[in-house]
Amino acid sequence: MKFAGLTLAGKQVFLAHLGSDLTISGRAFILDRRVEDAFAALAGLNELQHQVLSQIGALGTDAGRYPDDVFWAILEGMAAKHSIAGALADAIVFASSRSS
Repeated sequence: MKFAGLTLAGKQVFLAHLGSDLTISGRAFILDRRVEDAFAALAGLNELQHQVLSQIGALGTDAGRYPDDVFWAILEGMAAKHSIAGALADAIVFASSRSS
């Protein structure tokens, strides 16, 4: 993934694109899942958004941020737990295509 080679500002932009794309996935969660599964997926999406936004802020101050490998492990673990790993993978592809 190209994330590791980005500047701090570049990482912020990447994560902003990632978070933006995840919101689009959230809309599909409501349409494509049973009610109980949709609630679980939306809870997972909320957790991912919290982590992404927190990391964006931490990158801006360079304080309290997770190392890249730890951060991605957290996101991947949350996505797997809430059965939204595909949405995270799609958002990573989207962010990679928009960031330099």
